[in-house]
Amino acid sequence: MSNESENAARRTGISSNVLGVLWMLVAVSLLTGMFGIAKVLMQTLPIAEVGMFRFFTSLMFMLPWVAINGIGVLKTERPFAHFWRAFFGATSLLAGIYAVHHMLLADATVLTFTIPLWSIIMAALFLGERIRFRRALATIIGFCGILMVVQPQTGIEPAALVALLAAILATCALTTMKNLTKTEPSNRIVFYFLFWGFIILAIPAALDFRMPAGEEWLWLLALGFVGSTGQYCLTRAYAAGEMTIIAPLDYMRIIIAVGIGFVFFGEVPDAWAISGGAVVLASCGYIVRREAMLRKQVPPESNSP
Repeated sequence: MSNESENAARRTGISSNVLGVLWMLVAVSLLTGMFGIAKVLMQTLPIAEVGMFRFFTSLMFMLPWVAINGIGVLKTERPFAHFWRAFFGATSLLAGIYAVHHMLLADATVLTFTIPLWSIIMAALFLGERIRFRRALATIIGFCGILMVVQPQTGIEPAALVALLAAILATCALTTMKNLTKTEPSNRIVFYFLFWGFIILAIPAALDFRMPAGEEWLWLLALGFVGSTGQYCLTRAYAAGEMTIIAPLDYMRIIIAVGIGFVFFGEVPDAWAISGGAVVLASCGYIVRREAMLRKQVPPESNSP
């Protein structure tokens, strides 16, 4: 836990994990709402442009912080880590809003919650880690749930594959962010995420740009405010609490997405999507819980020479 989180927990008189849970609940609500706003904007604006403005408008909300505290608050010894965090996050966002535009909000959200499944596979392929039987079984069951949502017998939508890509990229972004919280304050992490994210997405946005008009500007401002606040809360959550406690709360986004999709877009997931989503949640939840139990069983390293 960072010094920033320790001080916050001490001031509020609650444990760091509880503080992390509270930050996470606010974060998932805001970030799910952000995708709902993006779905509205993509009815009239190009996808890459919506993604770029998400970073640009959010960055504007960070400028008062820089103005008050001085340019020195941006000094960092980890510029490349900030860039890669933004790269993974920006490309994940672009893939995510593409999927949201072409699928039901709830279905796209379910597919982006396969991060624990992809983490196991990537660890086995690239890190040479051994996959235990229970984790392997949970992973297989989880992918069965994905198939129930995607329903390949009716033809796999390209948007579903893009949603899965968003999950893989989000895995990389979260890992990088968690590493940054060890040495970097939350505001600095968010600033560089927005700065580099804007630069990265400005390139494809320039190729198909349409000037927003009227009400679209209000939606874009809301997108930026909700997105930047959500990212700040997410960063504070991972800085305050243990990852095995904080990460499972991300699944609350699915419930929120179902509500937003139904109320604002009239979307109702079918029985296959609901059943598949439940299977994915159960398998991912088991994997996260199992990993937490295994870590507790590992004896602490001895300090003796």
